Amino acid sequence: MTAEIKRPEEEILPAFWTPVTEKDRELLRRQRKGRRFDLNAVRAVARRCRYGCPQVVVTRPVAATGAPFPTLFWLTCPWLERRCGELEALQKIAELEKLLEKLPEETLAMHAEYIRLRQLLLKEQPEAEAALSPAMKKSLAESGVGGINFKEAPTAAKCLHLQTAT
Repeated sequence: MTAEIKRPEEEILPAFWTPVTEKDRELLRRQRKGRRFDLNAVRAVARRCRYGCPQVVVTRPVAATGAPFPTLFWLTCPWLERRCGELEALQKIAELEKLLEKLPEETLAMHAEYIRLRQLLLKEQPEAEAALSPAMKKSLAESGVGGINFKEAPTAAKCLHLQTAT
């Protein structure tokens, strides 16, 4: 099964994303303290909680170091992170993968849209894109949600954190 991937020419990014404020940056600094997370990679806030705090942020496809970063959506809400961890401990990833098996067309479309969005975001980083090796460009253009090789494992789910954020 192959998905048609839309090309990024003349497309705009989702209107529901909001800019990252200084208040967001301070909150994210406190939440991410002691964890590997580059705040400079944050492009926007994709979802806020009812209190206005970031629940999910959008990251750039290439980190400031020049390394590809295939995970576009990052779960930042402490409550959701904790809940995802609890569900993972109960082996719920396997249940999610079974659900994805029942929805092959939708799952393929999800990966294709993720790639399309990653390519749009990559166009915002022309210098970083130019510096990527051909193999890295290919990987970013062909891997799905969070870098999953969905051609070999179409229903794979790395973790509930990643899937929830997406």
